[in-house]
Amino acid sequence: MATKRKLNVKSYEEKYSILKFMDENPTWKKKDIAAKFNMKSNTLSDVIKNREKIMQAVENPSDARKGIKRMKQVTFDDVDLALITWFRQKVSLPELHLDGEMLFEKAKYFAKEFGHDAVPSVSWIDRFKKRYGIGKILKAGEAGGVDDEVVQSWKEGKLSDILHRYEAKDIYNCDETGLFWKMLPEKSLGFVGTSYHGSKQQKNRITVLVCANMDGSDKIPLLVIGKSKRPRAFKNVNHLPVAYEANKRAWMTGALFETWLRKLDRSMEGRKIAMIVDNCPAHPKVELENIEVVFLPPNTTSITQPMDGGIIKNMKLHYRHILAFRRLKAAEEEAQFKWDLLDAVSAVKLAWDKVSSQTISNVYAKVGFVTPRPHGDAPDQAEVPDDELNVTEMPGDETNDTEMPDGEMNDITEPASAFRGIWERLADLFPVPTIDQYVDIDAVEECTDVLTDEQIVEMAHASKSKDEESETEEDGEPNSEHEQNEPKKPPTMGQVCQALDIIRQYNIFEQVPDNLAILVDRYESFLMSRPTQQRKQSTITDFFKAKE
Repeated sequence: MATKRKLNVKSYEEKYSILKFMDENPTWKKKDIAAKFNMKSNTLSDVIKNREKIMQAVENPSDARKGIKRMKQVTFDDVDLALITWFRQKVSLPELHLDGEMLFEKAKYFAKEFGHDAVPSVSWIDRFKKRYGIGKILKAGEAGGVDDEVVQSWKEGKLSDILHRYEAKDIYNCDETGLFWKMLPEKSLGFVGTSYHGSKQQKNRITVLVCANMDGSDKIPLLVIGKSKRPRAFKNVNHLPVAYEANKRAWMTGALFETWLRKLDRSMEGRKIAMIVDNCPAHPKVELENIEVVFLPPNTTSITQPMDGGIIKNMKLHYRHILAFRRLKAAEEEAQFKWDLLDAVSAVKLAWDKVSSQTISNVYAKVGFVTPRPHGDAPDQAEVPDDELNVTEMPGDETNDTEMPDGEMNDITEPASAFRGIWERLADLFPVPTIDQYVDIDAVEECTDVLTDEQIVEMAHASKSKDEESETEEDGEPNSEHEQNEPKKPPTMGQVCQALDIIRQYNIFEQVPDNLAILVDRYESFLMSRPTQQRKQSTITDFFKAKE
């Protein structure tokens, strides 16, 4: 654990001396001056920013009181950000007593850490609590475990209000999940019992933000957060299948979440929706035009949040199925298996597409999101009895009888036996865990940052400089010593046509449904309709090569 930095608050006279030293030594760099006076570079920047007020306070003692008064009139924006981050982390800990005095002391601590001469007042704390809707500070035990009374109060209070004010299509829930995107079946045993692959696999984690509305009619495109700002696997790629962001830990942060939420808010122009989120440090309170952000009670998300109730697990089930299928085919053909970050984000997008709207609406109903109806009306369609819910079943267990719209394709789901069959064949080649163990391998993985006080201070500084993103090019550990993780090259038109011919041959020898087989012809028609100006002009040499 990092050693706590000793506080070093400078007086006006000391700051004045620093400014005079800078005037006398204009060739010195700021970082060297900060080191000489035992202060951080950002603190020195604050001194320079307030140069006029500091000089006036020291050189004009008669006006010192007036100058000091003006300097105390600060907004404490950095303290505000740090304090709400700290509060959101601590409010859900049952062993911690939180009261107004502790909030005040922590605000003073952050003010000193940021180099403020003044400290927030009691009235500032009162305004802070009003800004973030903090009423009675939670005491120990009130947020410990899953409190049935808290859950019931949520359902009868805030949730009931949301269900009355919004239609099902306008009620959304979002949540983050960690995903070991390169976790192969045979390597998963390291996470069951004694872990011997954990340290290596940990490097291959991404965070995925999943969001959908109550009736499953709108699945928001995924947001993936990785460690590398410019992954090697994304080189030459013009259109990613998901939105992508990056930071050093591949975690959701308050800044990333607010950016994502504001972008979504702009896309909802003309609509009013409710966004249900869990109360964590990465989910700041944001005032928006079209979205009402509603926080779940602390420590209840496992039974109140739809994404935690089975939607994310269903998506991961499809992802593991895709990865296991690819791994099996490579093993059966004795080919080297490669799986980079581009493969992973493409597969997780496909997995999200495979989660049916019925599964989503069922899970919402399971955790209490049931549309109210007048007394005597028939049961609402979304209200599904517990014994009929099976949201974590194998891919393909749900049926899809919807007719395919013209020019589109309805969801394609594999029979449940397909994944089990793949697993049985993998077990003949490798020692593998059970399917449930494989699907849940990253279920408890942290994907939102839980920060120390020192890290909170650094985060607040970084939010100003926008310098949080990793500049590395790494995608994680390779699958083998011989894998180079080279970026994929765009296929030529000839290679694409050859791939279509191979698919046609497969369709001839295997009984493939007509609605799938026709897609090959549609894709070739699309290629033929593309502009041809990118073609390289033929030369006389090409003519003779063709004759050969």
